[in-house]
Parts: sequence; C-alpha cells; structure tokens
Amino acid sequence: MAKRYVAVACVLLALCFILSGVSYAAEGKSTGEKAKSFWQKLFNYPANVTNETAGVVTDAAKGATSVVTTEVKTVGQVTSGSLGKTKDLVTEPLVGTAETTKKAIEGTVAVPVNANKEEPKQ
Repeated sequence: MAKRYVAVACVLLALCFILSGVSYAAEGKSTGEKAKSFWQKLFNYPANVTNETAGVVTDAAKGATSVVTTEVKTVGQVTSGSLGKTKDLVTEPLVGTAETTKKAIEGTVAVPVNANKEEPKQ
C-alpha cells in the first residue's frame, strides 16, 4: 500500500515537472534566445551610441553653419545700406547659437535612450 502512494506521488511529481516545463517553453524565449539577445544588445549598444552621437554632432554643425551664414547675409545687408538690420548683427548670432546649443544638449541627453532602443525585427 505504501508503495502505491509513493508511485502515485512520483507520477504526480513528474506530471508537475512536465507541465511546468511546457508552460515555461510556451512563455516565450528560451534561455538560449535570451542569452543571444543579451549579447547582441551588449555589443550593438556602443555602435548605436556612436551612430546617435554622430547624428547629434552633424545636427549641431548644421545649426552652427546656419548661424554663420545668416550672420554673413546680415553683414552684407548692413554694408549695402540696410541700416535697419544693424540690431540683427547682435541678436541673430545669440539666438541662433542658443537654439543650436539647446538642440545639441537635447540630442546628447537622448543618445543613451535612442541607442538602447531595440531594432525592429524582420
């Protein structure tokens, strides 16, 4: 009689292990896929940071170039007789530089977040 209880308990225990294994497998990724995903993220992150940083630097350079170009145009207008643009000689570079700096700071702060985003699966 005791052997029967032990046998039933062993069968129930085996059934529990099988069901928990099936539910774990149905849950999603296997352990191997999780490890692969971790290592891909680990090695892709520095490349993504570099890519995002290059984008921020490029945008800041474009902004700085725009400020200089606008200033040169304003100087040309003032020297050709548009004295009303004289006040813009001082204000335009300050406003343009502030906007460029603001965009560069926002982009720099967003680099780690954007670099950590998962790429869409194909």
